[in-house]
Amino acid sequence: MRRLEKGQASVGEAASDPHRATDLDRRDFLKSATMLGTAVIAFTSSERVFAGNERSGAPPAAGLPGNEQELPFVKIPDVSILMRSPDSVLVGVATSDVVEIKLADVMKVHGYCGGSAFAFRAAQEAFKILYPDRLPLRQSIKVQTSIHCCQADALAYITGARTDLSALPTRGDLVLIPVEKNQMVFMDKQTGNQVILKPNVNPHDTFSPLYKRVRKEPGFAPQVHRVMHEKIQEYIYAPQEKLFQIVRV
Repeated sequence: MRRLEKGQASVGEAASDPHRATDLDRRDFLKSATMLGTAVIAFTSSERVFAGNERSGAPPAAGLPGNEQELPFVKIPDVSILMRSPDSVLVGVATSDVVEIKLADVMKVHGYCGGSAFAFRAAQEAFKILYPDRLPLRQSIKVQTSIHCCQADALAYITGARTDLSALPTRGDLVLIPVEKNQMVFMDKQTGNQVILKPNVNPHDTFSPLYKRVRKEPGFAPQVHRVMHEKIQEYIYAPQEKLFQIVRV
């Protein structure tokens, strides 16, 4: 007679106890199904974590599945200002002295204001004149501005100029001048060359009322989204003469 392995039932036993065989089959099935389900969930979650939301193009949200976000209504133009920053290489935090400053990064300084895009365009136009054949040297530019809100923040980020903060070489390079002057002055500290931009529009006049209203009436948000989108596109792509009068000094 063949010796049975541990836990193995004889043919006679199985035939005499069909319920036992059925219970074993059921337990094996449930065990296999549970393991398979767990594996599928883990695989799906890992895909979402590492791939992000494929439909919207959003990146993974800090590695947490289910936190992917839709793209915002306002589209930020993919434009950049290139500047030089030799000290970044000298101290070892970069391998190239060329710094790319993207509009999307500039807008993060203030958090949301469309006026940051206007200041970005102002810097672009000023640099075309001050540096026609070379890149601007960051932290070697002095700025005077009669616009004291988010646009001053944006100019500080782009140029490295500061008011009473930052390191000594750039402290005092961002000067807030009377609003009535309605101008932004960019000066290269090494050459003394200057260019003056006189804005034809004031973004603060457009956005300030919108922000005040939408904070009180969240349902007004779609109108704000539309204006934000249109104005940011205008500030970046409109003809220069529509936005500024430029005086070379």
